[in-house]
Amino acid sequence: MHNGEARMRPGSKEENTFMSDGALSARSRLRPVGKHAEYLVDEPYIATEKNLSSRPAGGNEMKYLEQVLASGNLSSLMGGTVTPLFEKAFRRLVSSKYSVAMNSCMSALHSAVIAAGAGPGNEVICDSVYVFGAMAVLYGGAIPVFVDVLPTTHNMDPERIEAAISERTKAIIVTHAWGLPAEMDRIMAVARRHKILVIEDAAESLLATYAGRFTGTWGDIGCFSFQASKQLSLGDGGMATVQDDDLYRAVANFAHAPTFLSVAHTLDYNYRINELTSAVGLARLETIAAEIERLESNASCYDHAVEGCDWISLQRGPEGARHSFYYWAANFLDGENAPDFGRFNDELAKAEIPSVTVGYTKMAAYQHPLIKYRRAAAFADSRNRACRMAYDDGQCPVAERIVPRMILGYTIAPDDVVRRDADKLREVIRRMS
Repeated sequence: MHNGEARMRPGSKEENTFMSDGALSARSRLRPVGKHAEYLVDEPYIATEKNLSSRPAGGNEMKYLEQVLASGNLSSLMGGTVTPLFEKAFRRLVSSKYSVAMNSCMSALHSAVIAAGAGPGNEVICDSVYVFGAMAVLYGGAIPVFVDVLPTTHNMDPERIEAAISERTKAIIVTHAWGLPAEMDRIMAVARRHKILVIEDAAESLLATYAGRFTGTWGDIGCFSFQASKQLSLGDGGMATVQDDDLYRAVANFAHAPTFLSVAHTLDYNYRINELTSAVGLARLETIAAEIERLESNASCYDHAVEGCDWISLQRGPEGARHSFYYWAANFLDGENAPDFGRFNDELAKAEIPSVTVGYTKMAAYQHPLIKYRRAAAFADSRNRACRMAYDDGQCPVAERIVPRMILGYTIAPDDVVRRDADKLREVIRRMS
């Protein structure tokens, strides 16, 4: 059987008749069913405690899950029809030519790096705030090269990309920080001039737009995350968006990996998403626009909390960008009017504001021990000897300065928590100003 033969054809009868009536009553206690059924553990329960990212089913999640379970087809490779529906709905949502559902955004990033032709002996340019793009590069055996960011947007500085390109550069991975789009027109112009691919890490920027175009569709490949904390919360999961036929086939091979009936022609990975996750994804896509509007509203609460404070600056810009607010972000500015940064942290801790954190990882991407101490096989690969592996402090001074002083508000938290925490943040700022 070919990797994709069991997948439902777009426009087929199965696609049009999947969504039949049905509902599933949720139970907090797991009950064994059948004459010989037994608990595998004593009195198992499904956890009902809420956390900041908890979003209980409120749409068609239970209905679609019941249909998948009733069908007995839990994989698109073995007769399941929901994953192709999920992919179709997603590509329509963001106006992409192709979409490939996967089990995580990291899987999508890794697949994109390999599809770009990056491997031992090659370099891939990454931004200096997030380490995830660099990890995907190392998975593929290539070497990450870091570019500094803009202090106002936290995104890759287009002016610094050209100097980072070498004859070994295969791709640029652009992260849209916290849901704010990078300046994709300028980045794409540099990439096209040098004939290198652009991979968008859109893990945090679902439905964000730049110049009226969705993130994930500007570059050659876009990578989205559906991890539990993200705007589209599926527990885990990801999606790759692709605009080119050949790149689509390359990326899709990783999501439709060979089975025991297949002949292995290439070294593909098994990054397939399951039907249950796709069912929840399909249901939650139906309400995602309203969820983004909720996040925008919650972000405005944090905006008001810092209004008038001259030692906190908001993450904003570029012109023509619409933020989708995975997080609200701001910078603590050192200066004569600013309080002591350590004292500010202490006051926030005393105030107990769970949706607000300071400092992100406290370090630039290349200062993570994985990179700094070269703890990946790619660094020892003799084919990478000519690649640039200098990760000294001071390489990206803007990232090193702003990351430890980033103030982040988790807009996805329940609305009442955001309003309460914004009020607490405002009071802390008032006392310290």
